[in-house]
Amino acid sequence: MRYFAYLILISSLLVAGCSGDDDKSSSYLPGNSGNQGEILVVAPSILWASDEGNLLIQGLNKLFPGLPAEEPLFTHIQVKTEGFGDVFKTHRNILEIRIDPTNKTQAVKRENVFAKQQIQIILTLNNLRDLEPFMKTQFYQLLWTFHNAEIDRLSSRNRAFGKASLNDEIQDMTGLTGIIQEDFELVVNQPSFVWLRLDREKPIGGYLHAIKQGLMIYSRPYTDTVQFSDSSLLIWKQEMNKKHIPGPKTSYMGIEDRFIKPIISSINFRGETAKEIRGLWRMQGAKGVFMGGPFYALSFYNPQNKKQYLVEGYVYGPQFNKRTFVREIEAIVKSYKPSVE
Repeated sequence: MRYFAYLILISSLLVAGCSGDDDKSSSYLPGNSGNQGEILVVAPSILWASDEGNLLIQGLNKLFPGLPAEEPLFTHIQVKTEGFGDVFKTHRNILEIRIDPTNKTQAVKRENVFAKQQIQIILTLNNLRDLEPFMKTQFYQLLWTFHNAEIDRLSSRNRAFGKASLNDEIQDMTGLTGIIQEDFELVVNQPSFVWLRLDREKPIGGYLHAIKQGLMIYSRPYTDTVQFSDSSLLIWKQEMNKKHIPGPKTSYMGIEDRFIKPIISSINFRGETAKEIRGLWRMQGAKGVFMGGPFYALSFYNPQNKKQYLVEGYVYGPQFNKRTFVREIEAIVKSYKPSVE
């Protein structure tokens, strides 16, 4: 087992966590349990029965950004410390809260302790009162650590089951390497624009209903930093979607910003600054067409060919919650990077 630094800082402390040395060290472990987007929260009874317990539940119900209807970032399962037995220990995402007056408040991230591809964060509180400031300053970052772990798991799944030949084909067309999800198919291949799509059906209420997911990769010569401005990115997206993504009648894909504006953030992506966009799309340009859903996009620069890329995924599934499908799209989008020549 090895030790590594974890991102959460409390009282200027950098806390170390325990993890497997490599894939070989965790090969003997069982597979993880639980569903995607689920966190097992382990805490002592005194916390669950307190006002701080209610505060914790509020934090666990933080919403997933950029969805058409409210869905929490995670579904959580509450377990008392004394009930945290072997049946729970293989869960994919574990948040364990301990109270120890002999230690400072700190958070530790551990990987692959009880199961493969498992993330466990142990939050040790000096006392119950320390939970509130932690919730205000660090808890959302903690949830996002679990979110990124889900993205990594999905990328691993795509690597195992996706079509390697299609990954190679996309690389030749775009100059980017990435990992496409199983059963995606190429729809459009034009200069500076590629569109892939996955159409499937899932049961709900005794009937099969359509789920559509798509991935677009488009590029343009990069000449000025203004191209990374929020307005430039949204105009570019709108123009490319209108030109290449048709809908019923004379409709086309557009940005739905009448009620919820796109959420645009600068993020660190593979050591470089990139722009992330979460928002909603809808079919525009024709009456009587009611289609829409969430999208996730990432824009970055490739210094090798001096091009700016926008890799975008979308979801359509009116009968379904969208959180799971947006995570699938995000995992695909974030797998793309400039290929090394």
